[in-house]
Amino acid sequence: MNAEPIPPRPDTLHPSAPGPSTPVMAPTGRMRRLQDRPPVSWSWWEALGVYIGAFFIAGLATLPIVRLIGDEDLATMVGSLLAAIVIVGLLLLWLSRGHPGWLRELGLPAPWGPDARAGIVFGIGLYPVMVLLLGLLLTLLFQLVTGDPVRAPEQVPQGLSPAGVAFTLVYGIVVAPVGEELFFRGVLFRSIRDRHGFWLGALASWAAFGLIHYIPGPVSDSLLLMSVMVFTGIGFAYIYERRGSIVAPIAAHMTFNVIGLALIYAIR
Repeated sequence: MNAEPIPPRPDTLHPSAPGPSTPVMAPTGRMRRLQDRPPVSWSWWEALGVYIGAFFIAGLATLPIVRLIGDEDLATMVGSLLAAIVIVGLLLLWLSRGHPGWLRELGLPAPWGPDARAGIVFGIGLYPVMVLLLGLLLTLLFQLVTGDPVRAPEQVPQGLSPAGVAFTLVYGIVVAPVGEELFFRGVLFRSIRDRHGFWLGALASWAAFGLIHYIPGPVSDSLLLMSVMVFTGIGFAYIYERRGSIVAPIAAHMTFNVIGLALIYAIR
């Protein structure tokens, strides 16, 4: 009688020679995009409330100092610098006390060099696109619509003393880029982007970023400046999304402002 073939036993019952194991990718220790970052732990309304509160506290704290300065333009620059420092300090206090993981969430662990270099290169390319190309197109569009000459209002007062120029440079190159990117990209943009996607987060942060660059003057002139800043905010959000570190948009913003201030003082 022929024996029927015996079906093989399950693999777990068959001893087998050990084979090569599947290699496990070791963590690189560096996250390249925001999608690799943990979502932030604060909500957009909490972030907005903290910023508005910090804005009013900064205004009240700097008002007595500004009143002591006789030069109006110098007082404006000193007040802007001190208010920005107070706002940054309050934001950092809120983050460190209420959200201990904020450094990792925003992408601040070292090394910073690659992200800083990427931001500098991006800022160099962003300035001519936003200010020279887009600014020219928007100027022509606004002039066509209004029928009047349109010119962006000056962001830096003329005739500043050496002290005023020094305050302007510190504010424009260091304090403003750090403070604005910390809040508008790191805090506000991330709080919406992590829950609702890039475009909704970017829309909210761009609009807010444009509003803080309002300078009183003719409506079309003010709208021109705010419109350019809205699109500039798009660029800063993009480099943040690509690099996954808040260092990149800060470096891009610093570079952007360095070019702008250099051209302003070169022309004057």
